[in-house]
Amino acid sequence: MLTRKKIALIVLLVAGIAGIFVWAQSISVKDSIGATITLPGKAVRIVSLSPALTETIYAVGSSTIGNTTYCNYPESAKNVQKIGGYSAKTVNIETIIALKPDLVIGELNAHKSLLEPLTKAGLKVMLIKLETFDDIYNGITLIGQVTGNGKTATDLIASLKRRIALVAEKIQKIPDDKRPTLFWEVWHEPLMTAGPNTFIGQIITASGAKNIFADLTENWPVVSFEAVLTKNPMYIASTLSHGPEMDNTKLKQRTGWSSMSAVVQNRVLLFNDDIFSRPGPRFVDAIELLAKVLYPELFK
Repeated sequence: MLTRKKIALIVLLVAGIAGIFVWAQSISVKDSIGATITLPGKAVRIVSLSPALTETIYAVGSSTIGNTTYCNYPESAKNVQKIGGYSAKTVNIETIIALKPDLVIGELNAHKSLLEPLTKAGLKVMLIKLETFDDIYNGITLIGQVTGNGKTATDLIASLKRRIALVAEKIQKIPDDKRPTLFWEVWHEPLMTAGPNTFIGQIITASGAKNIFADLTENWPVVSFEAVLTKNPMYIASTLSHGPEMDNTKLKQRTGWSSMSAVVQNRVLLFNDDIFSRPGPRFVDAIELLAKVLYPELFK
């Protein structure tokens, strides 16, 4: 016959086992600012604050209940509650709160100012730095961990690295002095480019081109029209949304640029904005696309 004391011990034992089970299922990670995010289980109701993060979330096998107006890939990310634009100023915090997410994921550089109001509202927030290839890999790993898709994330990273290695293998015999020089135009007023430590700068190098401003340390430096002319790149590249400024007639109107090799030969390359401007899993698509344009004979 069970006494009250025995019943009490059994209750405590069951509660202890249940507690151990819950603890074993909890997830704890450190984000890019070193903050520890602890969840009672894998994140299912996720709000993404950037297109790159949205692409990463879906690539590891999860989904979002809220994302930005710019989140258009994959297709299933379109039909989701929109919480605003990409910049922190355009994000609707009330909409995010109403969605009752398990986790809000944002980019460190763009969304740090949202950390305080979101956490004050009782929400879990993870900020991820997305500037370089390694940052992108780390972001994939973190998102894989918090969504319970660690293996998928690991496999995805391995696949991306294999594809980069295949491009490297194809272009490895091209000597350094034969690799084309390239100027990447981010914006024209003021004239901005991508430094070597940005993911776009790394895309240029990985594809077999030489960034004419590889000697700069800034990520998105402002440069002069004269400096570009002096370096005389073989190619000028940008995204399709910047296409109107890349018209050859307009480029010739820039002081001295009518004699620039890229302008004379009309070697102006324009690429899909989403693929080349988002530090997410499709950055390898960008490497492959640029490499195929530069070395078509190697990618037949």
